[in-house]
Amino acid sequence: MTHALSLQLIRYGGPLAPAWPPIAVALAALIWLPPSHRRLVFVGVIALDTLSNTLQGYASLRTVGYTCVTLSELWIADWMLRRVTPLPLKFARLRDVAVLLSATAVATAIGSVPAALISRAAGGEAFLKSATVWWIGDMLAYVIVTPLTLLLLARNESRTAHRRAFRWWRDAFALSLLMIVGSLVAFRGDALMGVLQAHPYMLSLLTLWATLRFGQLGALWSQIGIASVGISLLLNGESLSLGGVTGGDALVILQVYIGVQALIGLVLATALREQRETAEANAHMLEALSSSEQRLRQSQKMEAIGQLAGGVAHDFNNMLAALLMQLDELRLLKAMPREAIELLRDVETSAQRAVRLTRQLLVFSRQQAMQPSLLDLNLLVRAHVRLLRRVVPTTHRLTVDTTDDALVVSADGGMIEQVLLNLVLNARDALADGGPIMIRTERRTVAATDIAELAAGTYALLAVQDTGMGIAPDNMPRIFEPFFTTKPPGQGTGLGLATAYGIAQQHQGLLRVASTVGVGTTVEVWLPIVADALPDESAQVDLSGAGDSGEHAVTATVLVVEDDPTVSRLLQRVLERDGYQVRAAASGREVLDQWNLYELSVDLVITDLVMPGGVSGTQLAAELRRRAPSLPVVFTSGYDPEFDPSDETMVPGENFIPKPSKAEQILAVVRRQLASRTTAT
Repeated sequence: MTHALSLQLIRYGGPLAPAWPPIAVALAALIWLPPSHRRLVFVGVIALDTLSNTLQGYASLRTVGYTCVTLSELWIADWMLRRVTPLPLKFARLRDVAVLLSATAVATAIGSVPAALISRAAGGEAFLKSATVWWIGDMLAYVIVTPLTLLLLARNESRTAHRRAFRWWRDAFALSLLMIVGSLVAFRGDALMGVLQAHPYMLSLLTLWATLRFGQLGALWSQIGIASVGISLLLNGESLSLGGVTGGDALVILQVYIGVQALIGLVLATALREQRETAEANAHMLEALSSSEQRLRQSQKMEAIGQLAGGVAHDFNNMLAALLMQLDELRLLKAMPREAIELLRDVETSAQRAVRLTRQLLVFSRQQAMQPSLLDLNLLVRAHVRLLRRVVPTTHRLTVDTTDDALVVSADGGMIEQVLLNLVLNARDALADGGPIMIRTERRTVAATDIAELAAGTYALLAVQDTGMGIAPDNMPRIFEPFFTTKPPGQGTGLGLATAYGIAQQHQGLLRVASTVGVGTTVEVWLPIVADALPDESAQVDLSGAGDSGEHAVTATVLVVEDDPTVSRLLQRVLERDGYQVRAAASGREVLDQWNLYELSVDLVITDLVMPGGVSGTQLAAELRRRAPSLPVVFTSGYDPEFDPSDETMVPGENFIPKPSKAEQILAVVRRQLASRTTAT
């Protein structure tokens, strides 16, 4: 249709001048469609161009030549664009406008030469005039119709962009009406100076308003309105106030005028869009940087608190080790009153609670090693329902909803049980007057962009939900801080969520909390799923050493290297009561300096990992192995062995005694090491 309408203007410059809209639409199609569809575009151009010329009575060898030139021009422009920029063009940057104009200017300049030669050979038209008319007409198309078509296609893909571009239809209608009326007044105005008119240039104000109001679409659509009025006046035989005596000259001047207006509007609108999108991107970047900075500060804060908590737990474990060993010693006393025995049990119960507290501190500070195994999260939850019901009063209703399929994760079962218990206890305390507590499991698939803290993959979700008081927004940033609690004094340690958070991170997972005051709280633990089902059989290895029968016990001399005098004295008493000879040293440096006194008499060394004097337990072991390769070394510490910076392999129950430990566990490790040395010799 556009081509047929264009042919009506042949008397104003031949078929070269007005036939620009179809080629612009064709180039937009080549830019928008994938390369595999380019052939269809070229075939469509040939078919429609030939049909239009035939219906208008212009099907001839001359029009076939023009068609070939048009196809060549399209191919050159498409080839150049695909070489210099990603397609399709979005016109989000001024570079897109410059690339389009540069590529089409070169392609049109190349195509204008054979087109002018065809016009000269067929009709005797001037070569330079024909080439100029071809170039101006096609460039006008590429400045207006091609960008307008691409922007409309992009608008159709994004309804949001469509509403933003034409949010108020009244303004769009007003724009069209103003452009039509303004163009009629401008093009029919009286001359102010000779044959030149000032009225047409007043349309620049309307174009500027359309550009600022509607952006790129407004800038280009306004030129379509101006072009429609101007061409209609030419078809009616009226002269335009732009100047030009003949119809052909008037058409060329109109095209130049519209082209300049469109180029200015397109460049201005694109610059404004680029500036706006750059400002939005900078705002998002600043927001992301602020969020990252906040997370970094929180991470550093948590790391510092974790180091402090780990150090406190280590020192506290030394005290608990001494306390528990003293309790073991007291049990050996005979004829102890019943009241004293009951008091000892109460003391031991309190000590065990303290042990669990220090374990939570070590988990939070990530200084408690995991002992991962394959387990089904559903089975773990179901197995602990009975225990959980014991800690939930009858005023609370505990419900469990697990998935039918297995949720197999690689996790430390004890740690996950601790997380579940902590979350249920928090939910219980949030429901002061009773209410429902929901435990559920789900399988979730996470894409790379869904949750920033999680890698893409499949996850098992463990959620504990309550309908309690909720968490105040001011407290949300602090809920994972250790020792932070809103519970009354004596009713909470502030380690429940902090411990759960640390355990989730150790398992390459995530802990999320959603809470609304007065509605309730949901805590989610995300753990990576590693398999579709549990293996048929799994071997369980007892590393505690508590099951050792003691049949391998031998008489030997044990060197105890411990800087805490109370712990050292109790270790000596435990070992001596079992028949061992014991020698003691306060540091690794003391042992190395006086090794000649110990070398021939020591059969086994028990050393703490962290000691004063500049020689750690692992450094002492390395030096002793160099001097006495067959000498067994047993390590002990309030920290977890996995977090020792050395390459030393330490296995609880084999060559490592955690603090605190009972006398039976200590003796079992000693017997095992001495028996291994005896067998080796």
